[in-house]
Amino acid sequence: MKVSSASADAFCRAAPQRARMALVYGPDRGLVQERVKLIREAVFGAEFDPMNHVRFTANEIEADPTRLVDEAHALSLMGGPRLVEATGSDADLVRAVTVLQTEPDKLAAFVLLTAGELTPRAKIRVMAEKADGFAAVPCYSDDANTLPALIRQVLEEEHGLSVSADARQALQGHLGGDRALTLNELQKLALYVGPEAGEVTLEDVQACAPNAAGLELDRLLFAVTAGNAARVDSEFERQLAAGTDPNAVLSMLRMHLNRFMSVGVAVGEGKTMQAAIAGLRPSLFFKTKDAFTAQARDWPLPRSLTALDLVKNCLAAVRQTDAPVNALTRQCLFDIARSGSGRA
Repeated sequence: MKVSSASADAFCRAAPQRARMALVYGPDRGLVQERVKLIREAVFGAEFDPMNHVRFTANEIEADPTRLVDEAHALSLMGGPRLVEATGSDADLVRAVTVLQTEPDKLAAFVLLTAGELTPRAKIRVMAEKADGFAAVPCYSDDANTLPALIRQVLEEEHGLSVSADARQALQGHLGGDRALTLNELQKLALYVGPEAGEVTLEDVQACAPNAAGLELDRLLFAVTAGNAARVDSEFERQLAAGTDPNAVLSMLRMHLNRFMSVGVAVGEGKTMQAAIAGLRPSLFFKTKDAFTAQARDWPLPRSLTALDLVKNCLAAVRQTDAPVNALTRQCLFDIARSGSGRA
């Protein structure tokens, strides 16, 4: 069963009524964890019993995939719903799920699998999308389609604040890449403004930004696409010191490069550079528009696509067990910076 991004949250809130197994996957690790939490709450409701909740690490599944099968078939000793969670390699998960699908009536627990970014050809993703009772739930980074709703949900609905147009534009231009980081920054902004203010202004967003590493990534991103290796090194160190997850850096860099790619596509279709930039959605934040415009001609479509491949490969590499995440991310940033500067 293929679950669309738009209906993913609704599916997760009713997962046990819709399926027997689910695969929650994607590059946004914060969103993966948020949707895993929704499924846990849907399975257990008010009857949570830690004895009915089993979690396997990737190493445990690699050592013995049959443990997942055994737990999925095991009955609860004290009654109540059971949940079996696992993460692992594509081959190991496929091996276990293949056994479970041969005897679906033996399933005594909801099986919840998690994974990072999966290609459309990944076997476990293909199985989940095509099999009855098995759902594939994607978790992609928030973008122009999802960020407005998230901002509205946290600031307006949860905290009763209105958001000025320029503040909303600034937030949409800076947030995204990791759902957990985005929610944290929105909650921090709401606490800063306070209920008595009634409205979030651009000045509020700017006031929070110096203490919010997730809202300061532009300096690193534009250093990368300017080919300024020394600035890349110092800005990346600052992000690490602030506790920013390298996965979030890579996800935001991908969004940054996607903007250049979109401009390249539009120019290839005959639009002027100015018209292509004006057509970006969400619109560029006014403080970054000049920098983006200055760099856009140095990032034609082929170069953008090559850089996006580097980011994709790096994201896959850093999600491997025991990978040197900081070193791999730093090397990726330097490789793209060299590309952006026109040097080999």
